[in-house]
Amino acid sequence: MLANQLGSLNSSTGLVSITIGGNDAGFADVMTTCVTSSDSTCLAKINTARAYVDSTLPGKLDTVYDAISARAPSARVVVIGYPRFYKLGQTCLGLSETKRSAINDAADYLDNAVQKRALDHNFVFGDVRTTFTGHEICSSSSWLHSVNWLDIGESYHPTATGQSSGYLPLLTNAA
Repeated sequence: MLANQLGSLNSSTGLVSITIGGNDAGFADVMTTCVTSSDSTCLAKINTARAYVDSTLPGKLDTVYDAISARAPSARVVVIGYPRFYKLGQTCLGLSETKRSAINDAADYLDNAVQKRALDHNFVFGDVRTTFTGHEICSSSSWLHSVNWLDIGESYHPTATGQSSGYLPLLTNAA
C-alpha cells in the first residue's frame, strides 16, 4: 500500500477510499485453510489472525492512515469494511456451519478494529455488513464470489452487483 498506491494522492485530492486489513491479517491463508482443512484447523488459523489484529494491525493501520492524511490533508477518507461472507442457518456446500460462523465472526472482529482506527483518524468508516445481509455466499443472490480455484484472486471478492449495490453507495454518499 505505502509503496505503490499513495502516489496519486495530493493536496487537491477530494475523496480517498480504502479497504485494508484483511490481507495483513492473513485472509487468503485463513480461507484456504478453512476450505481445505478440518473445523479445528480452521478455527486455529482464525485465532492466529485475530491475534494479529490485536497485536500488530493497529500500528500498521495508523501508519497508512497517517500517510494518507499527510499526502491528502483535505480529502474525505472512507475506510470501507468487510461484509460477513456466509449466510448461516442453512446447508451450504463446502463449509460447515462452524467454519462459516467463525469466518463471519472474524470479519466482524476485523471490521471493529479497522473502524476504531479509522474513527481515531477522523475518517469515515463505511460499514457494508447491513447492505450485504441477504447477499452472502450461500444465499440465493450472493454479491460475493465463492472460492474459485481457477482464479483464486477473484475468490471472496464482490461481484459486479456487490460493487455497485454494496460499495458504490458508500462512496456516492461520501462525496
